[in-house]
Amino acid sequence: MAIRYVDGKRFRRAVVAGADWVRHMREHLNKINVFPVPDGDTGTNMALSLSATAEAARKSDDADLAKASKDIAEASILGAKGNSGLIMAHWFLGFSKALGQKARVGADDLAHAFSRATRQVYEAIDKPREGTILTVMREGSEAAEKAAQKGYDVQEVIAEFLDASRAALRRTPEMLAVLKEAKVVDAGGQGFVHFLEGVKRTLEGAPPPEAKDEDLHADTVHPPLSEEELDGRFCTEVVVRGRNFDPELLKARFGPLGSSMLVATTGEVFKLHIHTDHPDEVFRLAARWGTIAERKVDDMLRQREERHSHKQEPVIPLDEQPSTVALLCDSTCDLDEATRRKYGIEMAPLSVLFGDAVFRDQVDLSTAEFYERLVNDPHHPTSSQPPPREFVEALERIRPDREAIIVTLSQKLSGTYRSALSAAKLVDHPRVAVFDSNTVSLTTGMQVVSAARLAEKGASLDEILQWLERWRDRSGLLFTVATLDYLKKGGRIGRAAHLVGSLLRMRPVLTVEDGIVQSVTKARGDDDAFEKVLSVFGERVPEGKKIRLAVLDSTGAKRLEQAEQRVRERNEVLDIFHGQITGVIGTHVGPGAWGLFYQVVEDDDPLL
Repeated sequence: MAIRYVDGKRFRRAVVAGADWVRHMREHLNKINVFPVPDGDTGTNMALSLSATAEAARKSDDADLAKASKDIAEASILGAKGNSGLIMAHWFLGFSKALGQKARVGADDLAHAFSRATRQVYEAIDKPREGTILTVMREGSEAAEKAAQKGYDVQEVIAEFLDASRAALRRTPEMLAVLKEAKVVDAGGQGFVHFLEGVKRTLEGAPPPEAKDEDLHADTVHPPLSEEELDGRFCTEVVVRGRNFDPELLKARFGPLGSSMLVATTGEVFKLHIHTDHPDEVFRLAARWGTIAERKVDDMLRQREERHSHKQEPVIPLDEQPSTVALLCDSTCDLDEATRRKYGIEMAPLSVLFGDAVFRDQVDLSTAEFYERLVNDPHHPTSSQPPPREFVEALERIRPDREAIIVTLSQKLSGTYRSALSAAKLVDHPRVAVFDSNTVSLTTGMQVVSAARLAEKGASLDEILQWLERWRDRSGLLFTVATLDYLKKGGRIGRAAHLVGSLLRMRPVLTVEDGIVQSVTKARGDDDAFEKVLSVFGERVPEGKKIRLAVLDSTGAKRLEQAEQRVRERNEVLDIFHGQITGVIGTHVGPGAWGLFYQVVEDDDPLL
């Protein structure tokens, strides 16, 4: 039966089907990814980007095509990952603009919207390269317009769009030598074809196409890559909130900092993707335009090297893992490796940046190395959330038939929680839940350890989540810093507050409440800070209560043993954790910071 129109309902269903098929083909796309950089993440980035788009489509029930496409375009911009993801975001944005206020369209208007979407992509890129996804989009949309002019219906227009896109894809190795050398087609173009395949099948009422085994498991010869060949080593992305963003002005300002730049904006939010040797400069410039909501950095040279080496080993070998619920955290939980190995807890690292040097916290840079560099490196460090790929790889270190819970630091402090949510949609585990600890450091770490201990007892995923909520409500932390310099450099306090505090030797006593770092009181000097931390602890934790306790410092703090002893004199300490504040948290608190982290244990606690 001929399809004469597309409305919001059909459009949303088609987007979901296309996104699901790209997700299914993710690993194949990663394998054939050799351009513009053979870093093996095109499939992951496209799948992540389209998952965000599909989520917006699933949540909407709007039958109005214009409204549905606008919501999907905005979600696509915010969820876009990597070069290919932002190209798809621009395509959805151009499609939405072409529709105007139309609640439904026929084949003519649909084909016109495809062409407008493709022009939007070309206009967004400074130096469009043929032989890429651009060629596939352009030749496909041209064929769609010709089909509409012949009077074809919607289904026939989509079929022509797909056929021409496939033909263009087959010719991409003739246009780019790197593709011909590797004997592959362009990965981004292949991803777009997969998207169209899913769209076509759902319009026909048919199941998704079947992947050929030789496609899924084909070996690809990837060209060697050196740092000199990279026009910008770090794939850098940042999301900024503000108002009245002009994409042309943004391109002009950020363009000199690197290559492969793409900017997408809704006017109040812009997302930037750029390959650069200076990610710290990108972030500094971005902060002048508004509030940075998310930022991430990928070292593409390291990705290329690791692509052909053994991946990080699981903390427990796959064949030795139990069938119980698995736990995963991010590196800000400040759990040492021995503790994570004891309880089989996998970790996704955040990144620490010293100037142009980027390190994965606890992977490329140990805690000791971080503090040595903190003292000697002239650059003040900054931090970056983990890309979703880090969580995907951590989940792949967990047996695929196990359910899993990812526990992250507060989503009000970092985009790490959202990265974890994105990753959870890509893996094949029966179920992956993401839990916001609403706090940071070992307060998060103790939640993770408690959950892992409960999992060892055979508790279900839902039971563990219920107890995580209770432990979260019963947890807290109090810490102080030896200097205000790092809070000032990290933007946590202003210049005036830093000056006054330094002159008066003031030390804030800080906590995390409702997911945000807040000041509880101020102290004058180290001795006063020590007494005030313990005093506030006494106000918050009733005497005689059972607790799990962590005593943690960055480096050089004094009297930690005395603080622990004071707590033991008034409370029954069931479990004690010691350690150092690791790199990401240390970036903001500096050397000499220390604190008490606690979890109150009630009589109904399942670990008693």
